[in-house]
Amino acid sequence: MTPSRSATPRRPAVRPLVYGHRGARADEPENTLRSFRRAHQVGAEGVELDVRVSRDGHLVVIHDATVDRTTDGTGEVAALSLAELRELDAGQGERIPTLREALDAFPGLVQVEIKAPEAVAALAESDRQTPLPERVVLTSFQAEVLDGAARLLPQVERGLITADPTAELPARAAEVKATWVCPELSPELTTGLVERCHAQGLRVDAWPAADAGRLARCVALGADAVTTDYPALIDGWLRAV
Repeated sequence: MTPSRSATPRRPAVRPLVYGHRGARADEPENTLRSFRRAHQVGAEGVELDVRVSRDGHLVVIHDATVDRTTDGTGEVAALSLAELRELDAGQGERIPTLREALDAFPGLVQVEIKAPEAVAALAESDRQTPLPERVVLTSFQAEVLDGAARLLPQVERGLITADPTAELPARAAEVKATWVCPELSPELTTGLVERCHAQGLRVDAWPAADAGRLARCVALGADAVTTDYPALIDGWLRAV
């Protein structure tokens, strides 16, 4: 098996890595090049974005299964061609970007959340043509999606996202050969669980760091990273912490 690449060094928990959720979602239209550039400008080390597949097989960056919420159009992403998706306004004149465009727009770490299972094969084909950069981590809530990524893209790091961070989280991550876990900041996410993840070699990205109080809890838990809609505010919140 090809050795796993390390997308990030371990960072002290007192200053976690900052991932801008869908870019700088609180300030810019989500999952757009404008949003990713804004996240970089305000100092985020990484961004989290979402990928789906257009009708004609292109990897496009959009969260929902339909374009209705985030653009001026209607319809399912999978039923529209890239050209048709390009015609839509995703906010402030922005267009739905391809994954490659997003990677070019943001030079830092990138969590690529796989929203559609068919995107795994499309990612593998894209990687054969132009290898994904080492700064990419493929993430999903779905174990079967990460299983597919482990088979087709074993050299790319994986992260398991969960809204239910139970004691079984390290074991679940091991099953899909993940190097990251991305748990929701729920009462079940404890210092002990984070320590168990670290003992297994997993890095922990807690979400959402939506205000100074929740960021303080992420820091206290020992999280390696946080994901936030507000990357521009994190440094001020850290000073308050």
